[in-house]
Amino acid sequence: MGEVLSKNLDIIFYPRSVALIGASREVDFYINTISASKLREKFFLVNPRYSEVLGFKCYPSILDIPEPVDYAIFAIPAKTIPKVLEECGKKGVKVVHIYSSGFSETGLEEGKKLEEEILKIAKSYGIRIIGPNCMGVYCPESGLFFSQDLPSEEGPVAFISQSGGQAISFIFKGILRGFRFSKVVSYGNALDVDFIELIDYLAEDPKTSIIGAYIEGLRKTEGLLKTLKNASKIKPLIVLKGGQTEDGARAAASHTGVLAGSAKIWEGFLKQVKAIQVENFDEMADIIVGFLYAFPPKGKGVSIITTSGGSAVVHTDLCVKVGLTVPKFSEETQNQLKKFIPIAGTSIRNPLDAWPAFQYGTLPDALNVISQDENIHSLIIEVQPEEFKAYTTTDPNIIDKFTTILGKTCKKIMDEQGKPVMVAVTKSIYPELEVKIKSILQAMNLPIYQSIYDAAKTLSKLHSRFTQL
Repeated sequence: MGEVLSKNLDIIFYPRSVALIGASREVDFYINTISASKLREKFFLVNPRYSEVLGFKCYPSILDIPEPVDYAIFAIPAKTIPKVLEECGKKGVKVVHIYSSGFSETGLEEGKKLEEEILKIAKSYGIRIIGPNCMGVYCPESGLFFSQDLPSEEGPVAFISQSGGQAISFIFKGILRGFRFSKVVSYGNALDVDFIELIDYLAEDPKTSIIGAYIEGLRKTEGLLKTLKNASKIKPLIVLKGGQTEDGARAAASHTGVLAGSAKIWEGFLKQVKAIQVENFDEMADIIVGFLYAFPPKGKGVSIITTSGGSAVVHTDLCVKVGLTVPKFSEETQNQLKKFIPIAGTSIRNPLDAWPAFQYGTLPDALNVISQDENIHSLIIEVQPEEFKAYTTTDPNIIDKFTTILGKTCKKIMDEQGKPVMVAVTKSIYPELEVKIKSILQAMNLPIYQSIYDAAKTLSKLHSRFTQL
């Protein structure tokens, strides 16, 4: 089944030519992006009201385009779609992405009947439908874009979303967190191409190593269990289910016209298929960063290294709440740490107040010792930018020096000890220091988080993935 679907959906992501039907300044984001991409020589505009739009030639009808068209974007009133869809069928179009809204999401019978008519026409010509009521496909490799300022660089992450706005927002979130995408699909009402079919395709896609999905509900569930089980075995599948409350379910119905389903049923179902369920998009990005730049720990024991001993109790409680343990250091580890951390005012325990090690430049030695403790399976290092402000006056390069050494140490531990190391760079009143630290570590492909709690939640989810495989 997966092989057949894969062949069928390739044309969705890799069309040889694209037509924008209903081209106008109102949808200039499609025109400006695709016309500047790899598809620019095979990108056509259609609108009988104009001879040109934004300097590009406009054809009266898709039938007037002198070349074959694989993929058509509909930015036209909903009621005009059946007629234009017939023309696309005669033209031999393979895929139609319906950007337009005004269908089942309205809750009106007229919208539902219009969807039925469109699907009937599409099936008669063998046309695949994306949408309606969606942004469509972003595939930087082929040149498909649905918003301006999206990166042209490819990456290993795929993301599918019923919400177009969330699809765009998550791409930008990826930019901030240091990852890029292979494919992103906003599929809206899912009249034809749906959640199940997309997951099937992406599970077998060699350009995708991690799948993220935002789903509000389903039109059909046949094959869902098999698809998600298979995908989760092959690569991490991270799912955010919208509409988990009564009010949220009502919002989902009005947004994409689908039934949201019970939150408890979905939670149990996702556990059964071994998908990773998250509560928000930030958590999804956290876990993607964890898989990309670290790996699942082989156990639950975590060491927390901070620059403040006062928060040790809070950090311990938070880690335990998310399913980790904060074990005591072995006697050997404690003895070794005493060589690198002055005893006065500092307890050699986990969580560790490592500010003296920061001050005396012995942090790399301390981290290496901790990483060799058999009770420790992962490390979280908290960096508070404020701690370095005073030192920047005497050494303007202190941030670069410290962060580079820290990054190299983290990479060494992960490579040699096989234990993931997460770095939590806290929010700072000196944003320029925070940004600088994060950018240096991000350039070294290290997993960066906003807090110890975020890093701990990620480690717990990654460990769950390890125990399931």
